[in-house]
Amino acid sequence: MSSSPDIVPADTVPAHSPTGDPWLLTPGPLSTSPSVKQAMLHDVGSRDSGFIAVNARIRERLLACINGQTSHVCVPLQGSGTFVVEAMLACFVPRDGELLILINGAYGKRMAKIMDYLGRRYQTLEWPEDTPVDAAAVAETLAQNRAITQVAVVYCETTSGILNPLSQIAAVVAAEKRGLLIDAMSAFGALPLDAREIPFDAVVASSNKCLEGSPGMGFCLARPEALEKTRGNAHSLSLDLYDQWQAMEGNGQWRFTPPTHCILAFEQALNEFDAEGGVAGRGARYAENCR
Repeated sequence: MSSSPDIVPADTVPAHSPTGDPWLLTPGPLSTSPSVKQAMLHDVGSRDSGFIAVNARIRERLLACINGQTSHVCVPLQGSGTFVVEAMLACFVPRDGELLILINGAYGKRMAKIMDYLGRRYQTLEWPEDTPVDAAAVAETLAQNRAITQVAVVYCETTSGILNPLSQIAAVVAAEKRGLLIDAMSAFGALPLDAREIPFDAVVASSNKCLEGSPGMGFCLARPEALEKTRGNAHSLSLDLYDQWQAMEGNGQWRFTPPTHCILAFEQALNEFDAEGGVAGRGARYAENCR
């Protein structure tokens, strides 16, 4: 798909990208612009002040995408989107907690598989892959199961494109005083997600989908009050979001080797995202592409 801010009629799009590669018509990884690729041609030290400044800018800009600069914090993490989904579930669901997973596709099922590996308690509510989550059913389940501590949902199911009613689900979860965990991989950057309007404990996404960067980095945007409570929950040193957050807040650095080239490319991708008009502009182009 074109990475230009301008909407180009489908019948005028060349068969190959400017670098001669076929267009990637997948949710991600996807085709990146020449300038995003160009940004990866630089080697930087992970402890250099310039690179630390890039990290700080990216964290702030991701929070701005959800209007969460004063209410949430950003914790970047090495790896694919599934890495940061696993980190979210392992950290935010207490070892003695219980998760309700709302499933209507493969990525909801993947969350259940992650919970199996973690050995932590969970329940599922399931719908067909062509059916959005029913918020009323979620409310009923939460009212009947006081042991449930968190609810997890995929905002846009990557496998089907089904968009789940996030605002309704969030309202139900908040009314029942549980924590909401959101997988927004295929939605973040193209579909609205305003932290001032939708209450949630954590949302995760990655660099290589709607934000049109290269693969290699995920990120979690979380309420600091909820993140504080995750201390000691993680099953893995590498995927400990609390520890990663503390390092970032302490010296602005990653605990372990960061994907430096991916991060440089991601900052350029965010420049192009802003130039296109942010969430509204990116979403408008994607909608036009689907017509």
